[in-house]
Amino acid sequence: MPDTATSLRDRLPLPLMAAIAALPPLAVDMYLPAIPQIAEDLNTQISTIQNSLSIFLVGFGLGMLFFGPLSDRYGRRPLALFGLTGFALCSLLLSLSTTPAAFLFFRLAQGFLGSAASVVIPAMIRDSYGKDTAKGMSAVTMIMLVAPLLAPLMGSFIMSFAPWEGIFAALTIYPLVVLLFTWWRLPETKPPEAHSERKSLLSNYKIILGNKHIYLDLVCFMLSALAFFTYLTSVSFVYITYYGVSETLFGVLFACSASALILANFINVRVVTRFGSRRMMHAGLAVGTCCALLLLLVTVLGMSLYWTVTCFVCIVGCFGIAAVNADSLILIQFPQQASSASAVTGTLRFGCGALAGPILAWTYDGTPLPVAILLVCALGGACATQVLRMLINKQR
Repeated sequence: MPDTATSLRDRLPLPLMAAIAALPPLAVDMYLPAIPQIAEDLNTQISTIQNSLSIFLVGFGLGMLFFGPLSDRYGRRPLALFGLTGFALCSLLLSLSTTPAAFLFFRLAQGFLGSAASVVIPAMIRDSYGKDTAKGMSAVTMIMLVAPLLAPLMGSFIMSFAPWEGIFAALTIYPLVVLLFTWWRLPETKPPEAHSERKSLLSNYKIILGNKHIYLDLVCFMLSALAFFTYLTSVSFVYITYYGVSETLFGVLFACSASALILANFINVRVVTRFGSRRMMHAGLAVGTCCALLLLLVTVLGMSLYWTVTCFVCIVGCFGIAAVNADSLILIQFPQQASSASAVTGTLRFGCGALAGPILAWTYDGTPLPVAILLVCALGGACATQVLRMLINKQR
């Protein structure tokens, strides 16, 4: 790698980038314990406030598609500063909301504006790490995963001494602190040669979607995301409703899966340079599919909770390895359109994740069987894309 790229990598503050990447999980998870109180104070149904989660994700996905090309044109650093400022402002306005309509509108705006900061993180890693993008992505992900691990506990802690507005006050202070460090420490990583490009914003997406070589990797990435969101959507039902565990034990079991995700990214950082992103992705998919088949067997045989927990932990860890490498394999194809490529993968991630809920609702039978079947289909389908890719390459 050139000396300039190595110097840029050395100057890249990975903990700060992880702090920026933590905005979405903090915005999604911190306010969950406050949903009943928010609904009561705003005199509306709980379902209305629950929908604010989907509204946030819609805004976030649309924002990534909008801001991705802007980052490729004007630079990563300005978009990061803008996104953090917008997220903080919307969080403040959420804490001042007095009607359900205002609350939902500012949640949409929070997701849309906040995405400007999140979308540049994979692009900055791509700019700095090049072919070793998966190593940088895993390092940031490993640090960032502390956020979803602690966010519900942080929300509950704030609720113990403050009303729900306190959570959004915290979500106002956090990005402002990160903004100061971003202004101070975050370098611009956009390649200098890209500054001469002045094409339309849609031209980047034409370049990305016109590259047919990434299609199978995109499908693989989407199916892996479906598997992960299947787990997130169903885990509370499986543990609490089906197996009857307490909320405290649920938190411990959920933390085990989050820890597996952190461990998986730690392992990937250590060995991906030696084995390569594609081989690591194949290994994650293969082992994950085997674990999903084992979960299906455990469910059919009605085995104990801890067999199910073991399968979930292994599946989540394998997803961590497969997804980060699949994402990196796509990003490294587009050095001049890295943010736009990040927007495409991010939007597809949330779009496929949104399918998990309706599919599980449609197949619901009061047992974890539909969950296990969907995990087998998603991970098995992801494996099939890579087998198909190898067959196509052999014929060329």
